[in-house]
Amino acid sequence: MDSQATIGLMNIDRKSLILRRLGVSCFLLLLAFPVVGVAEDDFLLTEAQAVRKAADQVAPAVVRVELVGVAESTGEVAADASTVGTVVDPDGWIVASSLVGDRPSASILIVSADGTRQTAKIVAKDLHREWVLLKTEPKEPMAAVKLPTSIDPTVGQYTVAVGRVEGAAEPAISVGILSAVGRLRGRALQTDARVSPVYYGGPLVDIRGNLLGILVPAMPAAAGADEKSGWYDSGIAFAIPADVIAARLEKMKAGEDVQAGLLGIVSGASDPFVLGTKIDAVRPRSPAARAGFLPNDEILEINGTPVKYQYQVRQEMGRFDAGESVSFKVRREDKTVDLQTELTDSIPPLEMQAWGVYVKESEGEIEVVAIEPDSKAAAADLAPGDRLLQLAGQPIRSIDALRNQVAIADPEGGLELTYRRGESEMTATLGTQPVAGMLSKLPEQEKAKEAGSGEQKPAEWSVSELTLTDAANSISYFSPTDLEKTPVEGLLIVLLDPGKKESEEGLEKWKSAAKKYDVAVAVVASASEQRWTPAEAQDIGRAAAQLGKQLNLTRNAIGVSGDSQGPSFAMALVVAITQKEAVSGVATTTDIKPPAIRLRENDPESSLQIALPLTVKAELPPWAGGLPRLGFPIVRISDLTPSSVLHWVRTLSRI
Repeated sequence: MDSQATIGLMNIDRKSLILRRLGVSCFLLLLAFPVVGVAEDDFLLTEAQAVRKAADQVAPAVVRVELVGVAESTGEVAADASTVGTVVDPDGWIVASSLVGDRPSASILIVSADGTRQTAKIVAKDLHREWVLLKTEPKEPMAAVKLPTSIDPTVGQYTVAVGRVEGAAEPAISVGILSAVGRLRGRALQTDARVSPVYYGGPLVDIRGNLLGILVPAMPAAAGADEKSGWYDSGIAFAIPADVIAARLEKMKAGEDVQAGLLGIVSGASDPFVLGTKIDAVRPRSPAARAGFLPNDEILEINGTPVKYQYQVRQEMGRFDAGESVSFKVRREDKTVDLQTELTDSIPPLEMQAWGVYVKESEGEIEVVAIEPDSKAAAADLAPGDRLLQLAGQPIRSIDALRNQVAIADPEGGLELTYRRGESEMTATLGTQPVAGMLSKLPEQEKAKEAGSGEQKPAEWSVSELTLTDAANSISYFSPTDLEKTPVEGLLIVLLDPGKKESEEGLEKWKSAAKKYDVAVAVVASASEQRWTPAEAQDIGRAAAQLGKQLNLTRNAIGVSGDSQGPSFAMALVVAITQKEAVSGVATTTDIKPPAIRLRENDPESSLQIALPLTVKAELPPWAGGLPRLGFPIVRISDLTPSSVLHWVRTLSRI
């Protein structure tokens, strides 16, 4: 066990906890007027006694959960697979964390505080909140906690996490404060108590021993850790509120699993903290579509709760399970409309669609810049200079809104487009084509640019350095000297193989193709000469976002790739999956050892495509076989040469 884990009260840092509770101003007063030693000792003793008393109220109900014969992905059996659970009914009903049910095991053993052992089985899982319900058959009633039907947590109050360690007579205790409520999209409480797997499934109580919640190994969606317990002992821990568990207990006792409730809308804001709740698109065959949601609807209320920001929409929707009915009040043009629908546990996976059109914003409208040959846009006779006005009768608010609507369109249907050509307003019904498949051709205008007329003076490009605060990575990028005269159409972030420290040297092989395709290239060296580390992904995401801003590019024109060896390509995949707010695609090799990252369904609001060097009939590598089922389109490119990869980057921004 980690040395930071606290057993009994031995390792509680009482002084630091007191100072956090008192705040800086009170701390300064303590410096000016020192507390008499005896009084301070009395306070610490009183605090310790209160913490111990709080833990003692629930400790008898905290049991160890041992998994016997856990099968690893390698085929081996895990030697140590212990966590805890909390008895919530004397008849042997036990709440435990999802660590218990994530991997198959030969048996589950419950070890009570007195050492008694008995087998248990999983009755149901709350897949939405990372906890499971176990049942054992005790010979005698078990010590149990009572789940409250309501709680009233206050940010800043004491929290006491209670767990149990093998071989220890006393419970494990970790003390902190309640950092936040409504975390993880409204699902969880957050505490800064330092916890590890021996606490997951255990109770989180207040200083009086009142049950607040059950600790679970949840994490933010973009965390990218390779294990659910990857944040253990970090000072960031989450607990599912006890009243939420109580409300679902009877359903789960009947053997019914709980799933997250899905609606099927695509947000209209890239920043969830910007004022506004308009939606860009509605996913086909979703509860939102059945309810009658339309693009440009602005959500005003969810089940009577007012919302003004997209993050509030996410918070409210995160509380609901599949099967629950939710009401909405939306603003549609100058009217207020009431909608209601039953949430579902699944929506048909995203099959990213495209028209094959390149656009730009011009005088407040969306103007066609180029058309991909043999595309649906070409078949509909769209042409450069056309102004796109409405889609399915709704005004097109932005390029992102148009992109989202086309990306999630029903492949079997068509979209009615209203556009203006010169002085004439026209309509056309456009089908869509999948993004997945062989790499798309570039527009004819781009081919002419590649060939070069020989009459125009070549644009000047230069190498610059990018410095990130608090990052040890060397970063060089190659871009036009004058962006007004020579705007770039994309950006590729290249991760060098570990051991290559000169990022500028790594640019050499990319320069010719960068000019050919008008794509800027940034090369990033690993902080260590031995390896890339997952922690560097965030710094690479920061670099992509900063360069995108400098080059006037959105995430939809930014991709990431490796250099020449597997580790750099594996790291590129880590960056793409965990930094989707900054990049929209990754080009990687087929023979990498895939990183151990929790992969969720491709999100239409920040969709990701994956380019692999594959022929049209080649099978996907084993590690990529499940990606299409999660909505990730696989784009097949001829190879990973600079020309092929930068050609692919140019297509990222098409709609």
